Amino acid sequence: MKLNAFLFMVFFLIALLSCGSRQAVTVPLEPDIQFETAMEYFKAGKYDKAIPLFEKILFYHPSSEYVDDAQYWLGKAYFEKKDYNQAIIEFDYLIKNFTTSKFIEDAYFYRAKSYLNKAPGYEKDPTETENAITLFDQFLTKFPGSKYIDEVKKSILSARNRLAKKELENGKLYIKLGEKDAALLYFNYVMENYPETDASNEAKYLAATLYEKKGMTEEALNLYKALMEEEEWKERVKERIERINQKDQQSVNE
Repeated sequence: MKLNAFLFMVFFLIALLSCGSRQAVTVPLEPDIQFETAMEYFKAGKYDKAIPLFEKILFYHPSSEYVDDAQYWLGKAYFEKKDYNQAIIEFDYLIKNFTTSKFIEDAYFYRAKSYLNKAPGYEKDPTETENAITLFDQFLTKFPGSKYIDEVKKSILSARNRLAKKELENGKLYIKLGEKDAALLYFNYVMENYPETDASNEAKYLAATLYEKKGMTEEALNLYKALMEEEEWKERVKERIERINQKDQQSVNE
């Protein structure tokens, strides 16, 4: 009996020490060490290794000085992974819960950028593109002196060009269907609502060719002349203008 009792105590102590050893392994590191390690992974492009470390800081050290840093870089890691849906969630959380964070401006910017990057091509639903434009506009209002201003303006132009391209392609479709008046409605819409885009110049050219075919030479000439200021279109429209002028001269001579 004494031997059995002795063996029981030995096994009990081994089991206890074993449990203690396992518990020691799972004790989280200090937040500064975790953050430093996570950032090393992030800078090396090892986002899948950085993400769980940022998450551990948020879970185990919610009161530490690194918590908003971890929240921002968690969103940035998902952004770099092109997981834009999750990036939006993380940036949203920072914006709503860390309003005084030094990363608040960055979070607003990358949230809008995530919406733009995840938006499908112009031929599909434009909702995400429209959301991105709205968020970029809000950013310009909230941070008028931001370091991101130039990039925000370029992003807005890119998004607006995408929307304009959709309307332009609709107009081209109506040309194929032989519906010139319907096509003109789309081209005029692009010119009026997206004048700063590349699609607007193409809309001018296509509208001018339709006006020319309809015998509306004055309208056609006005659009061709406007395109003379664009280097890309100059030679093409110059020929069109000369042709219209020649026809007009022939009509006068007759």
